[in-house]
Amino acid sequence: MNIKQVRDLTLIDIDEERYIGISCDSCGGIGEKEHDTIKASSVIVGEQTAKVVLAELLSMGFQPLVLSDGLAVEMNDTGKNIIKGFNNTINLLKNTNVHLTGSTEENAKTVQTSIGTTGVGIIDKAKLKYKKTSKNDICVSIGLPLVGPDVIANPDKIMTITDYETLKNCDFTNEIVPVGSKGISYELDTLCQCNSLKFKYSDYISIDLNKSGGPSCSCIVSISEKNLDKLKALISINIEVLGKFY
Repeated sequence: MNIKQVRDLTLIDIDEERYIGISCDSCGGIGEKEHDTIKASSVIVGEQTAKVVLAELLSMGFQPLVLSDGLAVEMNDTGKNIIKGFNNTINLLKNTNVHLTGSTEENAKTVQTSIGTTGVGIIDKAKLKYKKTSKNDICVSIGLPLVGPDVIANPDKIMTITDYETLKNCDFTNEIVPVGSKGISYELDTLCQCNSLKFKYSDYISIDLNKSGGPSCSCIVSISEKNLDKLKALISINIEVLGKFY
């Protein structure tokens, strides 16, 4: 059995045609508990944490199957509210039935919110959205890279799991990369390296290329320039052309 790391996913060969994909994420110090440094609704924390793991799977073309929440908090009431958030995100998926499993901490009092999340998905190898970017493709950013309180204050400016599912199902999206804590510039550099390409940035770019993307609030997508209007018709939040691959 062959196991390899591709971007943020672990890929496992299960036969000649299919991969199992495993994604993971963590969230700590964000919530309603005494020692949380960023105060936020436990439901929202659950929604955004679940989104990150599912977005990583969807972005590479996987069909999510299982989502696990390892909650280092008590079930009543913090755990229940986080689980509600997880289910809220899962229920936004239109073409996927995801099974939720997990655990809570019932043996010790917790004073800070902490979550570990794992997602499992499956894909036909031919459909993997990896190393599919070509010379003369353009790269666009979707959503805004936001983190902390800005995520809560700007829900209309960030990627939802529905957006990620829409992009996954488009036959004209070559590669989709959620923006992580290292920012757009890092993700774009990595995309170039994977495809043995270089990149020419647009003369004017309004977004911060080095800012953390928070909980997958934005992503970058490589597409043929002729499909830009199709993309804009599908996605209602901010789309900005960053430049072209060469």
